[in-house]
Amino acid sequence: MLLSRRPLAALAGAAGAAAFARWDATDTKGGVGLTRAAAATSTAALIVADYKWSLFGLEKDSPPFVSARASLHERAAARLLRLCERNGGLYTKAGQFIGTASGMPVPFQRELSKLQDSATPLPFEDVQRVVDEAFGAGAANPPAATKTDGVVAYSASTDDGMNFASNASKAPPASCSSTVFSFFDREPIAAASLAQVHRAVTANGDEVAVKVQRPGLRRQFDVDLATMRLITSAITVAFPNFDFTFLVPEFADRLTRELDFELEGRMCERAGRALADDPRMVTPDIYWNLTTSKVLTMEYVRGAKIDDGPGLRAAGVDPREAAEALADTFARTLLCHGFVHGDPHPGNMLVRRQSDEIVAKAKREPRRKLSPLGFFSRRDERDASGVQIVLLDHGLYTELDEPARRRMCRLWHAVAMRDPSKVRETSEEMGVPPSLRWVLPQLMARQQSHVAPVGTAKERAGSVPDPRSAEGAAARVDGLIRGGRPPMTMDQVSEFGKSLPREMMVVMRSNALIRNITRRLAADIAETDARDKNAGARSVFGWLSKRSFKKGRGRFGLSA
Repeated sequence: MLLSRRPLAALAGAAGAAAFARWDATDTKGGVGLTRAAAATSTAALIVADYKWSLFGLEKDSPPFVSARASLHERAAARLLRLCERNGGLYTKAGQFIGTASGMPVPFQRELSKLQDSATPLPFEDVQRVVDEAFGAGAANPPAATKTDGVVAYSASTDDGMNFASNASKAPPASCSSTVFSFFDREPIAAASLAQVHRAVTANGDEVAVKVQRPGLRRQFDVDLATMRLITSAITVAFPNFDFTFLVPEFADRLTRELDFELEGRMCERAGRALADDPRMVTPDIYWNLTTSKVLTMEYVRGAKIDDGPGLRAAGVDPREAAEALADTFARTLLCHGFVHGDPHPGNMLVRRQSDEIVAKAKREPRRKLSPLGFFSRRDERDASGVQIVLLDHGLYTELDEPARRRMCRLWHAVAMRDPSKVRETSEEMGVPPSLRWVLPQLMARQQSHVAPVGTAKERAGSVPDPRSAEGAAARVDGLIRGGRPPMTMDQVSEFGKSLPREMMVVMRSNALIRNITRRLAADIAETDARDKNAGARSVFGWLSKRSFKKGRGRFGLSA
């Protein structure tokens, strides 16, 4: 009798385990994270085994090794993308974080950028529960929602950004009994890995955007981060030169800040104060009476996406002016204020025309431009260009102390003036190893040397310095004046990341995103100029760079 019960008990246990695994994997609040941890661990093990097996017996940096490694990067990036899409939530953020980390191989950057469209909207019942917990029962209880015609609002974009876009909207119904919102759209106008956004109207009649945090994220936090620590530590054991454990505490700190919507509101207001005298960039108003740590309510803004050249022209904005305003204002926050937005991708910015009153005032009273070293230089009349960028999503900032801000100023000046000795000197102050002092100029302005990659014919023939030697490292920095492209291997990425001050990771990411926007605008302008039979050489990228370097001023995200 006892023996007959054992198969039944085993079957019941297996069924229970399967039911738990199914619930843990599909629960809208994320379960407790055990199935996500199992999927992450198995994926990491497969990637490590693939690298070990495929590179076994190959001489490091030989042509077969380089070729096999390139294929491995492609397979590993594809597997990592599938894992992040499968697990969602914090894994999506982790994938985006890895994909934008300085120096990551191109396959990881390309594949993980696809995570921008991977978030699935939450059922409205879950959103309603979060809002009701914040403001009381019925706060998000509108009448049966009807799709609002003509509205294009927050849209999901790279790295989970959300943006407001343009077009007139149909007046929303105001028959809701809620004393908080007179209208709350049941359909989200953006869905991202940490939150989703709904259009609403307050009881006072103000049109707002309500950002609602996905439920269960804080419950997942500890389990998911423990899994990530385990995986990065295991990778370091398997590949001692690939130590990426430094990424986990940085990612944890970033997530902690991004999950606090009250902190995000304060950062939004601080950025607005820092740029208060420059009408070319503003931030939305925060509704503090409708904001908690999990719900952020802000002014609803309309405008064109900043990297949408045709959309900018349709809104009456010159893309050249938009690019220059973007480069100038971000240079100012970095070099003058030492307060850097860490996520300035296209989805987090909208562009619109300034009001006639603002343009007229800027022409009458041009602002004096403050230099990074703390003195007033010249009167700046570019504020009257008419372009205005609205900076959205303030979940990630980093702050430089005064010595770090001044070092950053010196480094940018050295890169702009193409002074290799000053680049080396400032990189040393930042703690960058001597062999990697060529990296910062490459990441900041894509100024690169002619040192050949390991394994190429030139390197094997000895016609150029060995890139691993001290001579090769010096040639990389001196070669900034000549151009070219040195390689950056995974062990170099690891060494560089460990040595770099933590705030520099956010600065480098911000710089790369700004540069990518200006490049997309440059391509659009060149295409438009060619179509109009104007000189394609007057693209915004070349035009701004020449103008900057002629006057000895580096532009944030731009290079010659």
